[in-house]
Amino acid sequence: MNAANNENRRAEALAHGFLSGQISRRDLLRRSGIFAGATLAATTLGPLLAACGSSGTTSTGGSAAAGAPVSGGTLTAALTGNPSSMDPAAAGIYTSLQVLDNIFNKLITMDEHGKFVGELAKSWTQSDDLTYTFDLVDNATFHNGEKFTADDVKYTFERIVNPKTASSYASAYTSIKTIEVVSPTKVTFKLKTPFAPFLTNLTQNGEIVNKKAIESSDPTRKPVGTGPFQFVEWVQGDHITLKKNPKYFKSGQPYLDQIEFRFLNVDKSRIAALQSGQVDWVDAVPLDQLSALKKNPAYTYATSPAAGIPDFVAMNTSKAPFNNKALRQAVQAAVDRKEILNIAYFGAGEVGAMEVPSGSQWFGGTDPYAAGPNLAVAKQKMAEAGYANGLTVTFLSLPQYPELQKTAVVLRDQLKKIGINLQIQQLEVTVWFDRYAKGDYQMTSAYWSGTIDPDNFYSTQLVTGSPNNYCKYSNPQLDALINKARSITDQGQRKTLYEQIRGIVWEDAPLVFAHYETINYLMREGVSGSSVNPPLELGLGNVWKKK
Repeated sequence: MNAANNENRRAEALAHGFLSGQISRRDLLRRSGIFAGATLAATTLGPLLAACGSSGTTSTGGSAAAGAPVSGGTLTAALTGNPSSMDPAAAGIYTSLQVLDNIFNKLITMDEHGKFVGELAKSWTQSDDLTYTFDLVDNATFHNGEKFTADDVKYTFERIVNPKTASSYASAYTSIKTIEVVSPTKVTFKLKTPFAPFLTNLTQNGEIVNKKAIESSDPTRKPVGTGPFQFVEWVQGDHITLKKNPKYFKSGQPYLDQIEFRFLNVDKSRIAALQSGQVDWVDAVPLDQLSALKKNPAYTYATSPAAGIPDFVAMNTSKAPFNNKALRQAVQAAVDRKEILNIAYFGAGEVGAMEVPSGSQWFGGTDPYAAGPNLAVAKQKMAEAGYANGLTVTFLSLPQYPELQKTAVVLRDQLKKIGINLQIQQLEVTVWFDRYAKGDYQMTSAYWSGTIDPDNFYSTQLVTGSPNNYCKYSNPQLDALINKARSITDQGQRKTLYEQIRGIVWEDAPLVFAHYETINYLMREGVSGSSVNPPLELGLGNVWKKK
């Protein structure tokens, strides 16, 4: 019994290492060969291995592969809320992007393993640190009948960086000096300075648009792309419908005739709709139900160790009380991240340590709080900060996000032990964001999506003056390291620099990494092909549904 238990624990540890990003899929497959079938069946490792063998989609019932794709049918997918815009340059809400992923294509994207793969670009070369050339497909057509060419690429990125567009993604492309249309099927980007995350950024927010479509109608309401599905209608507060693009440039795709995205912002309503057959696909699976649902043979479960969201505790460093470094350090020393994982997230995901999961190629550095909490150190820091007798802090909470709300409650109990009285103020998400962005807060739970390259996090969240630096933190030494890390292309040197960057963040504690949240999809049996990739694209072009 002890031997079996030990083997199960080792299997679970391996699975956790994969889900947290500490090891790659290749390593997972190589290292899992030592485990017996009974161990795989009894632990999380079994479903993960099935996922690795089927493009990230696994039947939690342990069934065989779904078989050959079939064409036809309508997929009904439940999203967590209303999109804000259908213009890729302006769509900052995740639910908007989930829809747009199926209407537009990018030059390149990533597969579920984090490997760059071409979409509208067949291939690309980097001739020096400043020059990227893309060879484009010659058979893609926009939904308005316009043929896709290199001119569309040039127009897309010049539009994003144009201040009149007011795109939140402009900062991702400020390194671009010129975009040269070499031919209808070739385009060259010249950068001002070396910029290592350039290709990664293209996978996150580089949807190619058509000038005629943008200028002839409202792009926020009538999206026109080259993607597998065409826009049909948007009934505000209810659904968006897409139909099959019969002229899609990828042969044989899409398989589905139609997609209906329904907006169900209550967790239980999405799961009830899935169980009753009203919807076929959901994400944001309630974590208190995840363990049972992913083992139910009536559903197919998909996740990825390389795709997720870092959740963190943000402190406003621009004003009292958290302009006091020692007080921030006290908070960091008092936080029990394992307790947050187990209570707020029901054990799903992994303990927060940094901006990437433990399985990421960028994971590294020695977290001084890994063995925490350390209440003795926390109390010492409270005294050093001048708060030996404690203080009261207001914490902005988000009831719309149960895990973040539960994190606030857990933190309240943890910080009480060192004399911090946390008063939780619950806000609607738009009100919360307005206050968070303006610096009208003391402490809150927050998150940042799309952290594939560490630069995606640090250059937005902590660089002095960044529009997304809601901690209002400023450290010239950190700024210099972040700028250096994004300006060199040697990955080994960059990884060393990011370990130094993390060391400063752990020391100064403008924020505390609390949890790394993995992305979970759940589908009715018979739905196949849906997978999770690092850019968190919801690409349904290769999804099919048994009739």
